[in-house]
This record gives sequence, structure tokens and C-alpha cells, in this order.
Amino acid sequence: MQTVRQTIERLEGWYPSLFVEPHVVAAVAVLSEYSDSPASFVVHGENVPQLAEVGGAMRLDLSWPRSAEAKAERLRATMQRSPLVELAATAVALVVARRFLDLGRLEVTSYGDRADFRSPRRRAVLEVSGTELADEFLRRHREKVAQAAANPYGWDAYVIVCLFSARGHRIRLSHHECLEESHE
Repeated sequence: MQTVRQTIERLEGWYPSLFVEPHVVAAVAVLSEYSDSPASFVVHGENVPQLAEVGGAMRLDLSWPRSAEAKAERLRATMQRSPLVELAATAVALVVARRFLDLGRLEVTSYGDRADFRSPRRRAVLEVSGTELADEFLRRHREKVAQAAANPYGWDAYVIVCLFSARGHRIRLSHHECLEESHE
């Protein structure tokens, strides 16, 4: 399986219009509880050409600086687990979007728009979610696909769901074309 290596602190340079530091620290907070840096994810893709070229899956080794662990420990002491995992998933998803998709500049959507981000250049939305429960990973992905497909823009949807687990981290990345008649 092909491996992509990435440092999470690159996010700030990739998305200069977004304040991603809390997301990066949350990712370190969650990931450092499972392993030292780098953390390995198996990335499974559906309808994503870059992943289809390599058999539908790749490994992502995501590293972070040891200096980030002090902030991560403080953030774990400050936040409840569920929002921490969602912030961590957003950071990981932004890395995945940058490495495997060509979405360009992302904008945060409005509350209720059924997706987290939109890419005006690609006319697509990006919905992100994360979990630490392997039993809900695939179900969560299906739910997020249905949610993002109903976006009010009538745009294609990308869905990225992250599983953080001692048995191995996983990412499910999928692309779904908009059905025009459902948004007329």
C-alpha cells in the first residue's frame, strides 16, 4: 500500500483564511493518546480518482511536533471528548482534502447548510465527522453522505469520516455527484 507522509502543522499555510490552530491541537490531543508521532491512517476512497489509481486505498502517516503535546494536554483538560474528536477529525480531513482532492480555497458554510465547508472553485461541499467507536464508523459515513448530498447549493459532496482507534486509525473519503433534480 502506498504511503503519504504529512506533518499536520502544514495546515496553517494551506488554509491561510481559516483559523486551524485549535483543530491541529485537538488532532494532537486525540492522536497522541493512541501513539507517538506519526500516527498511521488507512485511507479508503470511493469515487476519488487519486485513490482509485492505487487500488482505492493509501496509508497516511501524520506527524506532529513534540512541542504541540503540551497544548494538546491542556486542550484535553478543557474540552469534552466529543467536540475534541470533531475538531481533530476536521484537522485530519483538511490534510486529506489537501493531499487527495483539488478543492482549492475552502469557505465555512452557514449553520444548517448540511456540510462544513464549500469549495466555490469545484462547486462542491465537504462534510467532516469523527468517531472513536469502530462500530459506528461506516454508519456515520452513510449518514454524512445523505446529509451532505442534501446541501442547499445543489453541489457535489465530499465526505470524510475519521476513526481514531487503538486498533488502527481509518479514514473513509467519498465523492458524490449532485442529482440536479433533487435541488430544483
